[in-house]
Amino acid sequence: MKRSLSLLSSALLVGLFSCTDHEVPNPGEVSRQTVAENLKSPIGLAFNAQDQIFVTEAGTGNQDARVSMVMNGQTMPVVTGMQSIAAEGTIEGIGHLYFHGDSLYILHGIEGMIYSVKASSLNPNQPLAASSITRQFVRPFVDSLKLVTPLNSNVYNLTAGPNGDLYITDAGTNIVLKREKGTGKLSLFAKIPKVTATAEAVPTGIVFDGQKFLVTALSGGPFIDGTSKIFQIDLAGNVSDYKTGFTTLTDITLSGANKPVVVQLARFAFAPTPGFVPNSGNLLNEEGKAVATGFSMPTDIENKGTNKYYVLNHGSGKLEMVSW
Repeated sequence: MKRSLSLLSSALLVGLFSCTDHEVPNPGEVSRQTVAENLKSPIGLAFNAQDQIFVTEAGTGNQDARVSMVMNGQTMPVVTGMQSIAAEGTIEGIGHLYFHGDSLYILHGIEGMIYSVKASSLNPNQPLAASSITRQFVRPFVDSLKLVTPLNSNVYNLTAGPNGDLYITDAGTNIVLKREKGTGKLSLFAKIPKVTATAEAVPTGIVFDGQKFLVTALSGGPFIDGTSKIFQIDLAGNVSDYKTGFTTLTDITLSGANKPVVVQLARFAFAPTPGFVPNSGNLLNEEGKAVATGFSMPTDIENKGTNKYYVLNHGSGKLEMVSW
């Protein structure tokens, strides 16, 4: 399958041809609360040092991608004017965001860049224009590696690793990049192998557990159940399987016991009409056991306390808190 620039549009195109770590709570023990609604094609979720909520919204396809702050159920833009394009049945462009040190970092796949802005500058009463904040082009470096034909890049998610360097998943070229703290120098950290003989990995979420990186894979089409994985990458960039047998994973966080908790985008049905099954997204522990089900194409999960997780639904535009 040829991967398009957008993670989600590449997925949708195919339609056309702990948790307490090892235990899962009983269904009656799980509580779900809506934190915000009517988000415009949300992709990424992050909390600042004051535990305030920020999301990336891909917008409506009218050059209106933005970063927004969520407070008391209300959504207020803090960075506006990013590229947003409607293509192949979805809205594409902006990726995830990440607070690190005194800055917020924002990835944008279509523009092929990473934005950064001082966290203290984010003010819903005075939104910043994207053109006014610091930008660094990533796409030219990715293209210079010439790892795929045709050239394809979609910088999608990021986390901090040792020494404060940033590590970035590229869902177009199937790699993890390293961005050095201070200098911003980019280098190739790891190549993510195919999940099957024919299906690309399409790396999505990434976390560092103190010893190694864990990376989720959406997997390329035709999105057969069980072909997605969690990869592990050591500090030298060596990649191996951590857990297998998942389906369309889009993000990962760590539990209080430092174990992976992931979200599944959706199941893909081949008949009667090929496409993703509505509301078939799940929150899973590292063993693949479902903690909560019925999400609408979730793209981000964040841990905010013992058995308390925030899940961002791209399909419904809803942010939920799941707890037990």
